[in-house]
Parts: sequence; C-alpha cells; structure tokens
Amino acid sequence: MKGGDCVFELLKKAVALGLGAIDLSESKIRELVDDLVKRGEIKKSEGAKLIDEILKKAGKSRTEIEKKVQEGIRGALQKVDLVQKKDLNAAVKNLEKKIEQLKKKVEKE
Repeated sequence: MKGGDCVFELLKKAVALGLGAIDLSESKIRELVDDLVKRGEIKKSEGAKLIDEILKKAGKSRTEIEKKVQEGIRGALQKVDLVQKKDLNAAVKNLEKKIEQLKKKVEKE
C-alpha cells in the first residue's frame, strides 16, 4: 500500500470512528487535506471528496454526541430530583396567584 493510500485510509477510518474529527475545525481539516494534496499523497479530487466526507461525518458525530450528552444530563438531573425551570416558574406563578387571593380576602375582612 502506497504512503498516500495509507494516510487516506487512516483518515477515513478515524472519521468512521468519529475520532478526532469532532475537534477539528473546518479550516484545519481543509489545511490537512490541502497538505496531503500538495505532497502528492492524494489527488485534488480525492481531497475535495475527503473534506466533504469528514465534515459530514464530523457533523453527524457532533450531533450524536450532543444528543447523548443532553440525554445523560437529563437522566442525571432526574436522579437528583432537581426541579426544572419551567416547573419552578409555574409553581411561583401559582403561589403569586394564591397570595393575591389571600390579600383580597384579608382586605375584605
């Protein structure tokens, strides 16, 4: 296997596994691929294809990781029995309403 093929396959495998691509910015990805093209390790058309593939898979991986993190956070919050902001706001409004009712009742007496 030629050096360029090895690098190309290594990059594809890393992307397939979602390793490293998440933290790479688009400009850094382009820079790395452009460097491979300049060194003649991959063709320019392969470089463009590789950039698109990396960006798509990185976006997918990022979305999946964000979803899993959000699910994990929700699960952890449920386990510690914290009140969600919307529920707290509803309870505060309910208490404010009751306070107003009591004020009116006291004023009538």
